[in-house]
Amino acid sequence: MARDLLLEGFIAHDEAGLGHHSFRCLYIGFHPRSKSMIIHDGHAAKVYADGRLIYSYEKLGAQPRVAGDTHAAMTNSRDLLFIGGWLKAPPGVLPNGLQDMRNKYSHIHMIDENNRVEVLWSRKWDNRIPPNHWYGEVTDLLYDGHEDAVYFTRADGHAELGLWRIELRDRKVEYLAEGTIYKMELKDDKIYTTLFNPALMEDSAIVIYNMRDGSVSRINEFEFALEPGKRMKIRRRGGQIIQLQNRLMAFYAGALIYIQPDKDKYTLFPLLETRNPEDGMPYHLGGVRSQKAYVYGIPIVAFNPWDHLKEPSARSDVTLLMRMDSVAPQVIASTGFISGMATDGVNLYLGASHTNHTGVYTYRSGIGGVFAIPVDRVISKPLTPVRVWIWDGAYSRESSGLNGWFGGIPLRGFNRRRLKIHASKQAKLTIAEYSLAAKVRMEDVQLKDGWNIIELNQYDDLVAFKLSEDNEVSAEIILEP
Repeated sequence: MARDLLLEGFIAHDEAGLGHHSFRCLYIGFHPRSKSMIIHDGHAAKVYADGRLIYSYEKLGAQPRVAGDTHAAMTNSRDLLFIGGWLKAPPGVLPNGLQDMRNKYSHIHMIDENNRVEVLWSRKWDNRIPPNHWYGEVTDLLYDGHEDAVYFTRADGHAELGLWRIELRDRKVEYLAEGTIYKMELKDDKIYTTLFNPALMEDSAIVIYNMRDGSVSRINEFEFALEPGKRMKIRRRGGQIIQLQNRLMAFYAGALIYIQPDKDKYTLFPLLETRNPEDGMPYHLGGVRSQKAYVYGIPIVAFNPWDHLKEPSARSDVTLLMRMDSVAPQVIASTGFISGMATDGVNLYLGASHTNHTGVYTYRSGIGGVFAIPVDRVISKPLTPVRVWIWDGAYSRESSGLNGWFGGIPLRGFNRRRLKIHASKQAKLTIAEYSLAAKVRMEDVQLKDGWNIIELNQYDDLVAFKLSEDNEVSAEIILEP
């Protein structure tokens, strides 16, 4: 069966580049006119159409050319496919050992139905910033057919970060909103966005741009679903945002923000709210450096491990592929790092590699591939077992997790569900079961000193946990189809 899901030899994926250990990103789109499958290889700086190399960024800089894109910026109009990101052409290192960014470009390219590639916009380093700094990379693209314009975000870098727009008829570029604005979703006449916030310098927020009057609003306080009446602010790294019917869901590390635009309501739910021993933050971040896809109108999101763990833990280095249903998320599979995602209605195509992005540079990139999963399997039961460490280390009822709550694990579709938890002393464990549409149900369980096995088969949706007192905890969720 595995051979049926693998597109063998689709692209030669093992190439030299300025990589991050063996990390690789492969972004996928279907051209609106030619229907060709376009692959943007974001480390070797190459673009393919139906497996044939069509572009190597020769229009921007000298060889060797590396990087291309690590944030999955791709969109299309009726006639063109757009890709965006960044490029070093050529890469270099300064005498002090820091990266030389003087040949780093931010860019947007467009591809026509004959696979001709044209530079729509680019921005290069100049002496207004230090040589190891760079102007904001392109992190998302959104085409608006009413204005015939491309909106783009720039969330990774040192200058010119925010929301931008290019009018295609005259290529006029306009700066619309500041901030580490990362991923976008269009709802009515508004663009809803997340903040990347890589240095945790600002409160997590939903930033909304009104396309009619140009106004910008910012929501950074949310109702907390597990404790009615409580409102919370968080300071987390941000990822993807998706739309389902008339609702939106935005993902921050360990959290889902459920948006009801008609009610002007923003509700915070724990989702994969964990603690990892490397930096104390949640392991997973929904849609970071990854595309999203819609299968039969249902959003599919990859929850990759957060990519700045300097020494990735064996407990965390796994991606969870999820479908975001209107009631509760459902895990599809645990996989390697997922970057690309697109569907032709028959298959869900995934660009994947065997290792996650990290902040440590080498001069070789690794091996990745493009896989296909039939869509009828995507909307059925989970494809793989899942084990997720959800806590490891000191627990404080006052400061840990989201107001003491951790977990937020989707159980739907699994036949065997259990929690394995080690406590340093006896304590009461409160289990909350919740969905995005129903009331929270809670139950208390007494933990003994040492290992405890708690069966979760009576729960169907998401579960989160809170202890009655401070403790030293190791906890793992074990799920089997």
